[in-house]
Amino acid sequence: MDSQTLLNLALVLLFVLVGGVFAGTEIALVSLREGQLDALERRGSRGARVAKVARDPNRFLAAVQIGVTVAGFFSAAYGASTLAPDLAPLLTGIGLPDAAADTVALVLLTLLIAYLSLVLGELVPKRIALQRAAGVALVVGPPLDRFATAVRPVVWLLSRSTNAVVRVFGGDPEATGEEMTDAELRYLVAEHEGLDDGERRILVDVFDAADRSLREVMQPRGDVVMVPLGASVSDVLRTVAEHPWSRYPVHGENADDVRGFVHVRDLLGVSPDAPVSDVLREIAFLPGTNRVLPTLTRMRQTGPHIAVVVDEYGGTDGIVTLEDLVEELVGEIVDEHDHPLPVPGTSDEVEAGLSIEDFATRTGVPLPDGPYETAAGYVLHRLGRLAEVGDRVPVPEVLPEGADTDGVGVQVGELAGERGGRPADHSAAAGPRGAGTGGRRARGAGARSRDTGVRLARHQQHVRRQGVDGRGLRTPAGLSDDLRAPLGPQAPTATAPAHRAASTSGTASTRSGCVVHHR
Repeated sequence: MDSQTLLNLALVLLFVLVGGVFAGTEIALVSLREGQLDALERRGSRGARVAKVARDPNRFLAAVQIGVTVAGFFSAAYGASTLAPDLAPLLTGIGLPDAAADTVALVLLTLLIAYLSLVLGELVPKRIALQRAAGVALVVGPPLDRFATAVRPVVWLLSRSTNAVVRVFGGDPEATGEEMTDAELRYLVAEHEGLDDGERRILVDVFDAADRSLREVMQPRGDVVMVPLGASVSDVLRTVAEHPWSRYPVHGENADDVRGFVHVRDLLGVSPDAPVSDVLREIAFLPGTNRVLPTLTRMRQTGPHIAVVVDEYGGTDGIVTLEDLVEELVGEIVDEHDHPLPVPGTSDEVEAGLSIEDFATRTGVPLPDGPYETAAGYVLHRLGRLAEVGDRVPVPEVLPEGADTDGVGVQVGELAGERGGRPADHSAAAGPRGAGTGGRRARGAGARSRDTGVRLARHQQHVRRQGVDGRGLRTPAGLSDDLRAPLGPQAPTATAPAHRAASTSGTASTRSGCVVHHR
């Protein structure tokens, strides 16, 4: 092999590598995310130049294609024309006819150059560029910018021709790419290897919170403890003693006439005979359609950590606190005043007010979608009336094919306890805190009375996993009365019902709950 043949081989290899540089440059610039472009701009003039090139895809793509095409053309054409005459005599020497040797040599060299172009000119540089997009872009971006300037007339012609063809097919020549959808972003978060389970869970909760309204996370009106405007400080202190929370809405004529709220810290050092109006604070009113995240930002900026949620008619729907909203993002906030509830046997117990999504997560029993948001809502929807002791609601959707449709369901039982209103906030002793639990309510066997966010003598939903011999649904007596949900009618009591939000004291009552048993 003479020196001229070696030179020809070197030139072919050079053309292949030049094409590879252009191919890698294309992938590096296309792969840069917006955050990476912003970071490059802050790294100096070279980074800013690279970011400028990357933000003009029509220009750099045209320049790259010119480079790739020219390099590929020269490698194939030059290699075939200069190396084929050197290969043909070798083929003749192994027995090929002279007429066929030239053709076979040309085909073999073309295939060899194509192989080198695919490996060294496409796959290797593109893979490296994908792995180190920012670093590669910093190296090759400025030379590409100068090359694009040098071939500007050709780039202009190619760009105009491309834009015209794109318009013919109904595309937008100025569009740079599709926006990432919420589903794609959620998938990226879920599959990101750099996040641990806790970080991933928080990010997923943030995405979920973006779709939630205040109506989904508020404490309902019937679960709120309010104090009347005409009450004295001593009256409020008695309420605080019964319900150790830190913020209580104050109402006028009724629960729709909320005048403000009182903080237990303001009661210290005040005459017991003073009216509660002397320590009244302003309270915000927010529509139930407001979204969680904007409301969280607003409450952080404005100061008061409690707001009244109103319906479209201006009536009181419930309350929401800063803690309710924060818990939508980070989960339950536990402090020294939160005590786990006793759990009978090995039951996994959750509140009937649990959302159907969290109900399925906790119990493994997916409830079908419908015009309800909670497990209790599912029971009422299926019954079409208030639940009574012994009512059974099947959940056939969770059964395997061919199974008995009576195997999974909800049966209503009876519970007794003291019923009281839901206080607006937690822990007078501990100082100000947000109230409530967020839209998820109680969280399984470790749930606490504050988690349920609810009135203490109302119904309870238990989810119990039975063994293979367990069948049917029943409600055991004597279950904890700290988790409640509105399922059935109230038994007669000696005092007036305490279901109004204006209630300041509890009354004895017996109400029904429900238990989910499944195989």
